[in-house]
Amino acid sequence: MTEGITGLLGVSGYALVAVICGLIVLEELGIPMPFAPGDFLLVVVGVTIATAHVNPLVVASATYLSAVAGAICGREIFERIGGAALPRIATFMHAGRRVDDLAARLRRGGWPAVFVGRITPGMRINTTYISGLVALPRRTFVIGLAPAIAVYEGVFIGLGAWLGPSAWVTIERYAPRPIELAMLLAVVVASVIAGHALVNRMRRPPSIA
Repeated sequence: MTEGITGLLGVSGYALVAVICGLIVLEELGIPMPFAPGDFLLVVVGVTIATAHVNPLVVASATYLSAVAGAICGREIFERIGGAALPRIATFMHAGRRVDDLAARLRRGGWPAVFVGRITPGMRINTTYISGLVALPRRTFVIGLAPAIAVYEGVFIGLGAWLGPSAWVTIERYAPRPIELAMLLAVVVASVIAGHALVNRMRRPPSIA
């Protein structure tokens, strides 16, 4: 592992994988990760497998279980928010038609729609929280989720393992700098606070004039 990456995260090997698993869980919960997107993290995992002499089965299992657990928890959180919040969230994201279309596809398509959404870049996390908002059955969600995460992670971890040490040059070029990591932490904290406030607001019964 090069000095830049080691200095960036301050860890390597299994410790690095543990940090990445934590970031994967946060992303699956719907917390924005603009400086550490999931596909980037999975490539780093693949390179770590190729260069740090870690057990690939252990590492792949850890990242897979982190993504599954995070996605299931994310679905549960958004189900508690409730489908009544769907129009408000769509308006907030300025993506009303796209959100409505995805919600309709999930209701109509069941687990195959979850699978397709979860392997489509840019739609993975949206698929999770909209599945919760429309109260897609848990079993249906998990049946589509489990193989989708395996496919998605297999592609990016495999890419990182195949590229090996040569990938570090590219990773260092696009890796977040310390100031960006500090901004990411601030975004995470703000998102948690805002999410808690949003859940409380959605649960509050409408006032009667």
